[in-house]
Amino acid sequence: MVSIRLLALGALALGASALPADKRSSSASSARSAEVVDEAFGSAVREKRVPGIAALALNRDGTVLYKNAWGTVNIDDASSAPITSSTKMRIASMTKSVVSVAALQLVEQEKLSLDDLVEDYLPKWKNASVLEGFTDDGEPILRAPKTKATILHLFTHTAGEAYWFINTNINRYQQWAARQNTTVSPAPLAADPGTGWYYGTSIDTLGNVIEAITGLRLDDYIEHNIFRPLGIQNSGLVTPDIWTHQRLDNGTIVAVPPAPVDPTSTPGGGGYLISTLDNYSNYLLALVNWGTHPRSGVTILKSSTVKKYVFADLVPLAVPKPPSCEPPPARPNGEGDVGIWNSNNLTLSLASEFLPGVPKGWSASFLINNEAIPGRRSEGSGAWAGIHNLYYWADVKAGKLGIVFTNLAPFLDPTVLGLYDTLEEFAYSA
Repeated sequence: MVSIRLLALGALALGASALPADKRSSSASSARSAEVVDEAFGSAVREKRVPGIAALALNRDGTVLYKNAWGTVNIDDASSAPITSSTKMRIASMTKSVVSVAALQLVEQEKLSLDDLVEDYLPKWKNASVLEGFTDDGEPILRAPKTKATILHLFTHTAGEAYWFINTNINRYQQWAARQNTTVSPAPLAADPGTGWYYGTSIDTLGNVIEAITGLRLDDYIEHNIFRPLGIQNSGLVTPDIWTHQRLDNGTIVAVPPAPVDPTSTPGGGGYLISTLDNYSNYLLALVNWGTHPRSGVTILKSSTVKKYVFADLVPLAVPKPPSCEPPPARPNGEGDVGIWNSNNLTLSLASEFLPGVPKGWSASFLINNEAIPGRRSEGSGAWAGIHNLYYWADVKAGKLGIVFTNLAPFLDPTVLGLYDTLEEFAYSA
């Protein structure tokens, strides 16, 4: 098994300027010119501190603030295909925003409401359970939820569905389930719906809701209603030709050959997509123009929908504050708070907090910073990432967006975050 050092990140993460000086890439110094950005990324690739990588920043009208790419798809083979803005990569959780926009289209069509119960579309949710803890013998303690999950909870990751590698109790449950000789129920909820932010499979569930309403497979719906209208042609199901990379305990990066793809698998709304830098920026460009692409004029969402749901913090609606007479629930390691990112598997991901010190929430699409970040994105901007160290921000007020595309584990890599920080700093000084 590959072992990974635990790096104590103080990362701004989706804007990394809060990284301690010794953990940041040296590239994160002032980026007042494109040459500084070129050298920051280029030297990181030449010195093999990161694998092949591409970066892009755009204005609202689609004009390019910055665009470049470095390296090859396989860090161990200089003769492998070069990374370009059209190189396909597994974008993992960057899929979630696209699926959320697809669901918002159904809200506009009055086929779906944020107040609807999940169980109205997916009857198995009537039998959902919450993991209360474990007995002294290590047996899980399950109970019925005290609240019912709504579509709003799915959008905002407040339904209680947590990834095993982030949540301690769900990780322990999965280990217990693997030891059983009989079939056990799927992973329970980590908490009651509407009680905290638990990042995980909620958008997979939302994708299932989309399929139940439309009668279409999720990828078919997105192809016909988002990608094809926007002219996006190189995004879709994962293909068996995508290289990834792993940083080892000693800091060395090794290439990981493409994994086989099960042709019978169905797309999960939480991370089924591959895409390219050009394609994904095309999608984000529509969002920072309030739902309408500035070049083609294609509308994927009404401007009122984008304002109300995409660039607005919905967590206060999804997680009502308890009465003042009640103490807040005690949670280990900040679990349940927006932006807290723990890790049970340092091969997959390091641990950190997104935007530490910045009030933040979650919209029906991505992370929202509820205060402006000086010299960078405006208050109310959206941002998120893919677990292979892909990152983006979308600033609807300033009309800017930026993306970094690479394929490296573990998530929250300090060097990649430092480069992302450099790109954002340049975009707002250009």
